[in-house]
Amino acid sequence: MKFNRFLFVFLVSCLVFQAPSNADQLEDAKAALDNQDFSKAYELLSPLAEAKNMEAQTRLGVMYVNGQGVERDLTKGLSLIMEAAKQGYDMAQVCALDVSMDVARAGDTGAMYNVAGMCLKGWGGEQDKSVCLGWLEEAAKLGHEKSGEMLNKIYTKGMYGITPDEEKATYWGNLLAAYDAGLDGTWNGEIPGFGGGPPMPVSFTFETDGDKLTGTTPGFGGQNIQIKDGKIERNNFSFKVKTSFGNMETTTDYKGEFYGDTIKLTSTMKTSQDKSGGASLLKIKDTTVDQESPPMTFIAKRSEL
Repeated sequence: MKFNRFLFVFLVSCLVFQAPSNADQLEDAKAALDNQDFSKAYELLSPLAEAKNMEAQTRLGVMYVNGQGVERDLTKGLSLIMEAAKQGYDMAQVCALDVSMDVARAGDTGAMYNVAGMCLKGWGGEQDKSVCLGWLEEAAKLGHEKSGEMLNKIYTKGMYGITPDEEKATYWGNLLAAYDAGLDGTWNGEIPGFGGGPPMPVSFTFETDGDKLTGTTPGFGGQNIQIKDGKIERNNFSFKVKTSFGNMETTTDYKGEFYGDTIKLTSTMKTSQDKSGGASLLKIKDTTVDQESPPMTFIAKRSEL
């Protein structure tokens, strides 16, 4: 995990808060940190952290996050900081929020959920509730079930000073049900028409088995075409559709994102023409020629849940 410069500076600066303890051992540890004698600091802080000293937990946690005198371990470092933060230690709460924010920005949905919780509880000072909810919404739309459950609960009960909203509660409840249903089923959408013509309907029926995706899409004459090379990774998936007509073969690559009740698909079509099978309008010397269309993005919705 990469940490930006701001995170490192902030984690160091957040440790200049007034310390609640004046114990000699803690003071010696702080002096060792000031002198960048991290081995000595670790030796002094470890027993204090085990004894649940909140400042020692926080300072030792920051050492693990930054890899100062110890092997960098984000999980262990954040765990130590969180222990102190949950006891109400302001310095730890500020550090925990900042570490989690950096991980959340990298796309970790669990970290997004944690940031939202800290934000709603006012860690690091009074927070903008809309920003807190925004982290939950982003995680929920990426398939993080606990975030969707929390949003449904917040809008149902009016938690954290937020006004109850039946419509929003229903939306997040329905989205949870859609994620629970998974990608299996039939999805219908439209792609833009060629040359400014009317949009063209498209349909896919998917079946999933672990990280494998199979299914069909309607072809010419009502025949179902089997999708090929289907794969799923979290809420991302991909597959191919191959068709042939005369001496032309078309392969369409699809990359998709699953959002519970909708999918976003980006398709790229590649056409191969075999000149040996007949006359060609493409005046080239090779036996075959490949043409690739620019990517096209469209939305499809689940036909039923």
